[in-house]
Amino acid sequence: MTRIVRLAAVSYAPPARDHSKGVDLSALRKIVLEVARDKPNFICFPEICACSGPIAKGKTYAPEIGPFAEAVGKIAKEVGINLVVPLLERYAGQVYNSVPVVDRTGKLVLVYRKNYPTPGELAAGIAPGWEVPVAECDGIRVGAAVCFDVNFPQVAAELERQRARLVFWPSMFWGGQLLQHWALRYGFAIVVAYGTESAVIDMDGRYLVRQGLETHQVRGNRLPPWAVAEVNLDRELYHLDDNQRHFPAIRAKYGPAVEIQVHQPEAFCLLASRKEGLSVEQVAREFSLKTLRDYLSGSVRLRDEHLRAHPVKKE
Repeated sequence: MTRIVRLAAVSYAPPARDHSKGVDLSALRKIVLEVARDKPNFICFPEICACSGPIAKGKTYAPEIGPFAEAVGKIAKEVGINLVVPLLERYAGQVYNSVPVVDRTGKLVLVYRKNYPTPGELAAGIAPGWEVPVAECDGIRVGAAVCFDVNFPQVAAELERQRARLVFWPSMFWGGQLLQHWALRYGFAIVVAYGTESAVIDMDGRYLVRQGLETHQVRGNRLPPWAVAEVNLDRELYHLDDNQRHFPAIRAKYGPAVEIQVHQPEAFCLLASRKEGLSVEQVAREFSLKTLRDYLSGSVRLRDEHLRAHPVKKE
C-alpha cells in the first residue's frame, strides 16, 4: 500500500548549550514548533546540533543519552513528531558523534554512533562507533549515518542488509552524488540535514528538495531554513535479471496500482504499490520477485560454493 511519509530536514542549529549539568533544549524546541507547522512525520537536525561549536568545547557539554533522549522525547510527544537530534554523547567514559532517533511517543528507538569520525575528530577525542543499528519507527525501518561515513560503503551495506527504508544523514557537507549513489544502490530514502543546505533524496537517487540557510529564497526571508518533501516508502529495489520477465503479468493484473520504475543503465528497478491494502512485499511474493539485496547475496553465495568445489590450483 502507499506509505507516504513527510520528511523535514532542518539547516538551522540552536546556540550551543552546556548539557553536562542538565539538558537544556529550549532553543531547539522553538525551532521544532516552527517546523511542526509544515506537518512532517520526521524532523532531522544537523550533525552534533545540540552541542555545536568547536569539538573540544562541545565535549565538555556532552550529556549521556538517557537524560538527553528524555528531553527530546518530551518535545516529540508535545508535537507528535518523530525527532532526530544529533549530539556529542558521553558514553562509557568516551565521547561519540551520535544520532538518536526518538519517536512521537517519546521513546528512544535507536542510537547511531558515527562509525568513521574524521582524522580531525579522532585527534580531538571523538571515539568511533562500532555498529549500524536499524529499528522500527512509526512502522518504518529507519537507520542513520553521519557526514564522513558516506565514504564507506560498508555502512550503507549494513543499512541495506537490515532493510532500512529511511536513513537520516546529519552532516557538515552536502554529500552530493555520493548520497545519490547510496539511495539508488541500496534502496532507501535519505534525509540530509546540513547547515548550509538540507535535502531529501528519494529511493531512486533524485533530489526531491534542497533548502537551507544558503538557499537564495531563504536568504531573502521568503522561505524557511528547512527542506520538506513527501516520499512513498512502500517501495523495494530489484535487479532486472529474471524479475523483468514478470512485468507484463504484474501490469496485466494491477495496472497503475503497481508502479514499475526501471533504471536501465544500472539494471535496477523500483516497484511501488499505490493500492490501499496491497504491499510491495505481497506483489513480490505473488510473482516470486527477488530483491536486489537477496539477488546479490545469493550471487556471492554461489560464487563461494563454486570456489570451494573447484579450488584454484596454483602453479
